[in-house]
Amino acid sequence: MTDLAIPLFLVVCGIAVLLVKDLMSSIMIFSVYSLMMAIEWCRLNAVDVAITEAAVGAGISTVLFLVILGRTKYVDEGKKHVNIPALLVAVAVAAVLLYGTMDLPHLRDANIAPNTHVVTPYYLEHSYEQAGQLNVVASILAYFRGYDTLFETTVVATAGFCLVLLLRVRNKKPGTLDSQKNEVTARKKTPASIGVKPIETFPDILDQDKDIIKRTVTKFLIPFIQLFGLYVIVHGELGPGGGFQGGVILGVSIIVYSLVFGFEEAKKRMSVKTKDLLVSSGVLIYGGIGVIALFFGGNYLQYGVLLPDPQFGSVVGIMGIEIGVGITVAAVMITLFYETVRIDADD
Repeated sequence: MTDLAIPLFLVVCGIAVLLVKDLMSSIMIFSVYSLMMAIEWCRLNAVDVAITEAAVGAGISTVLFLVILGRTKYVDEGKKHVNIPALLVAVAVAAVLLYGTMDLPHLRDANIAPNTHVVTPYYLEHSYEQAGQLNVVASILAYFRGYDTLFETTVVATAGFCLVLLLRVRNKKPGTLDSQKNEVTARKKTPASIGVKPIETFPDILDQDKDIIKRTVTKFLIPFIQLFGLYVIVHGELGPGGGFQGGVILGVSIIVYSLVFGFEEAKKRMSVKTKDLLVSSGVLIYGGIGVIALFFGGNYLQYGVLLPDPQFGSVVGIMGIEIGVGITVAAVMITLFYETVRIDADD
């Protein structure tokens, strides 16, 4: 029953997001959709994916949408006409996708390809021996598919730099919001309802948050959030987690601090220059471990040559790249928030 109820609920949420005219309602429905997806990933035993979905989908994405919504102006466009060609294309694509699901195996089928392929038993039998990892997923991502994970991390860092180039440079051009901070029209577009502390250049836009309960609870929770993020990174070889999931959690902790205490206080803990440096530092740590392996006479990302004990060397090497991935992901998450709300990057 649950196998049918949750997917059906997700479909209803997706349709509701398209039909609801109120943008705030759409954002809330989208947040519920992401939360239900996280629950579904847990049911499928993909806890690491569920952590990322809950933090990014239901958490960060919702906050960013609210920030952007606060900077927009409502315009009544009147009655919209249905674009028949676009509707037909969407229906056709949906029909093809639904037709393709007919060939998918049953959710609980033991004879699906991942269980019967020749590479599956190899990973299960040689994961600990070669990679020194008790978690087979961690050994596949960091050892057997180390190049792929390195490229994925590089793509994440590149996306962060592209965001900086697009938003930060654009905001400094004449006529943009940051160049007209003293104009009343620019002040009216600042989000005033999401708990963001006012920037010094917008003293009359946002009311300074005086909620002692919110501040106290945040100060109490953030160390535990960051500790959990570090735990997820360093214990990825033993259970669900790793650099991607732990990095997202660490990034969320800084974003929560920014929302409650304001940008100026957040920048004292994580300055823009430090954040920009960390985006590339994680990739350099990952790639640097591979280069060190070359100096020790091994292949690129062959962690076993790092120490006299090959198995322990693999453990140390994989731990290092997980830390690198976590640093990059956390920095990119913070970059996404900082640049979207257009804080002053001139530290």
